[in-house]
Amino acid sequence: MRVSLVSSSVFAMCCFLTVTVPSLAASTIEWPLWDGHESTASYAARVNLSPTKSIDLGGGVTLDLVLIPAGKFVMGTPELVEPAVTVLGSQILLAIGVALTLAFASMPVVRKLQRKKAAFSLRWLMLFTAALGLTAGGGGRWHLAVQELARYEAEKAVYERNRDYYARTHPVTLTRPFYMGKYTVTQAQYQALIGSNPSVFIGAQLPVEDVSWGEANAFSKKFNERLWDKTLEAHLPTDAQWEYACRAGTTTTYYSGNQESDLDAVAWYYANSKSTTHLVGTKKANAFGLYDMHGNVWQWCEDAYTEDYEKLGVTDPINVQGSGRLLRGGSWLDNALACRSSFRNRSNPSNRYYSIGFRVVVSVSSSRTLP
Repeated sequence: MRVSLVSSSVFAMCCFLTVTVPSLAASTIEWPLWDGHESTASYAARVNLSPTKSIDLGGGVTLDLVLIPAGKFVMGTPELVEPAVTVLGSQILLAIGVALTLAFASMPVVRKLQRKKAAFSLRWLMLFTAALGLTAGGGGRWHLAVQELARYEAEKAVYERNRDYYARTHPVTLTRPFYMGKYTVTQAQYQALIGSNPSVFIGAQLPVEDVSWGEANAFSKKFNERLWDKTLEAHLPTDAQWEYACRAGTTTTYYSGNQESDLDAVAWYYANSKSTTHLVGTKKANAFGLYDMHGNVWQWCEDAYTEDYEKLGVTDPINVQGSGRLLRGGSWLDNALACRSSFRNRSNPSNRYYSIGFRVVVSVSSSRTLP
């Protein structure tokens, strides 16, 4: 009878462990990664998070945040690729076309010199037309090759001069979603939270500028006090978070395209700023709903600057070793090069300048509880 009772007890305990332990282990799970196509609203619903947040700073002033999903992306600037259409190849194609055109064109002349009747057969006409097409194609490719070579040489010269400001291309995974300020912090928001306004260009909805890295950090820490959900933490964006949020799934020079003409729609920079900052949110947002990720004011990042950022690792990288701090995005007084998604600038953390501002990030916990 005792053996039976012990056996029953052991069986019952095994059943308990089999049923209960797995359910406890599955109570928290890692965040799913964004696939690059799903809308942020759909992702937010899938992970049971609000797609946006609006935080009251007092005095009727709020700070709006948008959800940035966890995900993978390729960070940095790829090495330049030489043009596929070469001048030499185009010249060879043109030479062949010219030679064939002359050969077919001379056939009637040769027959006439031989006192034979010139014959313009359908076959001859088709071959002569093909030769003319080859000649025209070779000439067109030569013209294109010259243009592409000039563009490549110009980009290569810029790339070599600014190599220190580029991170080599490398994959990065951000394992948890985060909220990012929809706009760079405005003067009204800074005034509401800090009680002062250091800006040179004055306007409530203009970006706050002339702030040091330390002052931007102080704002983030004070902003933390406004977050009722203590699983959230406010801070400056890491270098990887900033570029991932800026790109919003794109791989182009700017989130709007590859050409400087694409930049005008999304950024205030030297070509269109008229030497001043502009109201936040007046240019086109990216796919995540973030404004002014290119231009208007530089944005402080959490990281210390390093030229070898790709060596930090591929998962949630951050660099805290070093004196200089990272700046991203370009500003109203910078050229198109400085506004690139991958461009990395640096400054002493104590520096304050009227082209430097910031935006805040609010991170969520590293794992989520099943609903």
